[in-house]
Amino acid sequence: MQLKLSDDKISSYLSFLGYSSLYPPQQLAIDNGLLNDSNIVITTPTASGKTLIAILAAIKALEKNKKVIYLTPLRALAYEKYLEFASVDKSGIFSKKVRVKISTGDFNTSNTDLSSSDIIIMTNEKIDSILRHNASWLANVGLFISDEIHLISDQERGPVLEMVLTKIKKYYSSSQLLGLSATITNGVEIATWLKSKLVESSWRPTKLIEGVYSDGIIYYNNNSKINISESGKDSTSMTIDLIMDSLNNKGQNLVFVETRKRAVSLAKKVSDIAYKALSSEEKKNALKVSKQILEEGDDTDLTKNLSNLISFGIGFHHAGLSLSSRGIVEEAFKNGIIKTLFATPTLAAGVNLPARRVIITNVTRYDFVYGTSVPISVLEYKQLCGRAGRPKYDTYGESIIISDSRTSHEELYDHYILGIPEPLTSKLGNITSIKIHLLGVIASFNGISLDDIYDLFSKTFHSFQDKNNASLFNQIDSSLDYFIDEDLIRLQNNAYHVTAFGKLISNLYLNPETAVSFRNIINNIKPRSVNINNVFGFLHVITTCPDFYPKLSFRKQDIEEFSYLFYNNYDEFFTDVDITDCSRSLWTLYEWINESTEKRINERVGVEPGDIHRIAEVSQWLIASLFEISKLLKRNDLLPIIFSLESRIKHGVKGDLVPLVQIKDIGRARARSLYTAGIHVPNDLLFVSESKLASIPKIGPKLAKKLKKRYAQ
Repeated sequence: MQLKLSDDKISSYLSFLGYSSLYPPQQLAIDNGLLNDSNIVITTPTASGKTLIAILAAIKALEKNKKVIYLTPLRALAYEKYLEFASVDKSGIFSKKVRVKISTGDFNTSNTDLSSSDIIIMTNEKIDSILRHNASWLANVGLFISDEIHLISDQERGPVLEMVLTKIKKYYSSSQLLGLSATITNGVEIATWLKSKLVESSWRPTKLIEGVYSDGIIYYNNNSKINISESGKDSTSMTIDLIMDSLNNKGQNLVFVETRKRAVSLAKKVSDIAYKALSSEEKKNALKVSKQILEEGDDTDLTKNLSNLISFGIGFHHAGLSLSSRGIVEEAFKNGIIKTLFATPTLAAGVNLPARRVIITNVTRYDFVYGTSVPISVLEYKQLCGRAGRPKYDTYGESIIISDSRTSHEELYDHYILGIPEPLTSKLGNITSIKIHLLGVIASFNGISLDDIYDLFSKTFHSFQDKNNASLFNQIDSSLDYFIDEDLIRLQNNAYHVTAFGKLISNLYLNPETAVSFRNIINNIKPRSVNINNVFGFLHVITTCPDFYPKLSFRKQDIEEFSYLFYNNYDEFFTDVDITDCSRSLWTLYEWINESTEKRINERVGVEPGDIHRIAEVSQWLIASLFEISKLLKRNDLLPIIFSLESRIKHGVKGDLVPLVQIKDIGRARARSLYTAGIHVPNDLLFVSESKLASIPKIGPKLAKKLKKRYAQ
């Protein structure tokens, strides 16, 4: 579509990108007031140019000296969006520098340094935390962009996104609001709730063909059928046949499987035969990436398996991989080095990795609530198949469901391919979500009346859909009673005031129930009854609280081995505890702070690198929260113990290395090397020569020079 623009900066930016035309959805957004501050909900397929729409709106906001906030549901997406928005500065369309920043971590901060940023990429949880702090710079935000807005219907992430949008709608109504999604059936309802225009389009840069594979035939939704050479009737053989058919036609495959284990096992089974489809140049490139994985990754069998498979042009991607391994896999797939990638469905909501052929091996997923496998929603299916088609390389993309003996291909075709995604529904209507967000509201607006609380919650999507607010208001009333009973708030002159405890909990972004349990445990610890080596009890406290994840239960073989640790440290628990009250997460954390390698933890506890670091990251937040609550309660006797444990969790070290890991550039491996060489505290660096320091393993001349300069006499 030819450009229809008279805006100089927008035209200059598009020229910088080399665009002489816009995609139809982009022009449609402009026609609906995108560049004139109109609130818009945009629902168009994957790869139809939604990010560019957001950037064009951002340029108009920057022209008015306003800030831009781009909200993403996942940290994994933040860096990708950062690079895309950084192009505004590189384009040179503004005379001054356009400062783009990512802010995704550290819940307990208002991030005042963000006041100097122009475009800020952040997660929904991060903006919720900043809204609670009432950061003054929020008043200068001219544009809020909410990506993947359909996740308002997600059980876990939905309530946070809903409350963020509700607050933006109520308190920042003069700012432009842009919602983006690939799949919304009830777009009119969402747009009406957000007082926005709706821009809907089914246009894609690559045509999407959907099909079901059964008995050697792919049944497509364009009324065509093609035969595939069969090697067997089982699901594995059918998957391999579809992969090889695509590879022989120079296509790339993204294969969605139901579990991590299945991703690895299928990748192994297809590797030998897929290798034959690679050219000699492709084999060389694959080998380079294979070596890179080993050099930059950990020493677990998982990473070794990944490295080996990549040398065959095959890869797998799931949350068990370390961040560095995931990054390398994503880049290699984007560059066409990995020809077939096996992934769990979480990737579909993550980074942008399109493939010519998307293969869905199974349409059921294990549901922990129901304790059995249940069919995926049509909405999830449409998200998965939206990854089909590489705009730069393909004129079409195809998504294929494999039909097994349990479901006929006709049923799968009718339900998923002809199906309409389920309408988005609010997930705010549960007491836990209400408590978390209600306390945040009272902390933000100290002295708020019940009518004002009702008014805010009546503007939520939950209230918009339900219309009858009786149940919602009952939950609010019940939560307020709980807050008063637990001294989180006080009622004075018909207004709710947050206590010091309640304010702290809101700022820490804790579930109030977690905070109350922390406070009660701290109050019950007898003064001077624990010392710096008593950590098992604290690890149990944080790994059993409502905010902790992932909670990994024991396998059958674990109880016997863990029981030694359990009974040996039993005196450190703060309450009567049974071994079944513990978990592999607790065990993992104990191993981590005692300097077990990722390989040892993986082999002994069965937890993969990605989960190890997720456990450590969440635990660091929770133990830091425990420290702040102890400080508020004036439990000064506990502060050194908890501070030491926080450092141990952050760096994965034993207690004797805590002083050393406070030094910049010194992590667990370098700290242990220094300690072994006789350097036990930072001041010891004053009395060792630079050459001696440089000779210590893992230190070297460059770091030795920096350390000596920092600790010069």
